[in-house]
Amino acid sequence: MKQAVLGLGVLSSSLFFAACSSAPPPDPGTTGPTVQTQCSDADKNPGGVCYPKDDVGTGSRTSFSPNAVSGQRIANFAFTGYPVQDTNAVATGSPTAIHLANYYNPDGNLTIAGTPIKLIHLTVAAVWCGPCNEETDFISGGNWTGQNTGGASFAKELAPLGVVFVQALSDGPTYGTGANLNDLNNWVTHHANDFTSMLDPGVQNLGVFFDGAAVPFNMNIDARSMEILSTELGFDTNMDNTIKNQVLPFVNNPATLKQ
Repeated sequence: MKQAVLGLGVLSSSLFFAACSSAPPPDPGTTGPTVQTQCSDADKNPGGVCYPKDDVGTGSRTSFSPNAVSGQRIANFAFTGYPVQDTNAVATGSPTAIHLANYYNPDGNLTIAGTPIKLIHLTVAAVWCGPCNEETDFISGGNWTGQNTGGASFAKELAPLGVVFVQALSDGPTYGTGANLNDLNNWVTHHANDFTSMLDPGVQNLGVFFDGAAVPFNMNIDARSMEILSTELGFDTNMDNTIKNQVLPFVNNPATLKQ
């Protein structure tokens, strides 16, 4: 079941909710598509590996079939927020710069819950959006909305499988008004976010992927290559099973690595 917000109108059904260049070959010493040896610190992952720069764009895979047309790589966008390395901890501390390069893991050295990071699940939410609040509860294990009565906790459930959740807050309580740090702090407190939470006011970064009024927005990214595997509008209450049954088999297959 999916739930989403488009502007301020709400629609629902059992199937979905609508609402709220040519590059040199890879370095044989790594398992990923790294081709650069020199880059800025902001373009390096925590292990010092340069973020891939070829075939960067907004296109996602046509399907999870190994023979499908591959997706492009997501750009190394920069945000401000609270990085979380352990799903037993709430996103707190001093706000800091967060780059998607922080999760780029071509050599398998970056881990979550002791498992190499394999998949990045990126979400975009807005404070005013009801389904965004519900989705965030299901990811964090919170129940601010009163809808997560089963105690779902997708971030904690999937971390041992190598999945990291990263969320960008676009709007505050008012539709069309970009979120600020106070909005983010309240959001994290209400939902007890145990995953990386950051600001993207007015979807100044991620708005290239979707209409910023249509939230929540969800994207799966292959941490091995930063390939955009899939994008989707709406809250899928079966997101955890979708990831386990469709997405993880793909990223666990060495033959599907984007070069």
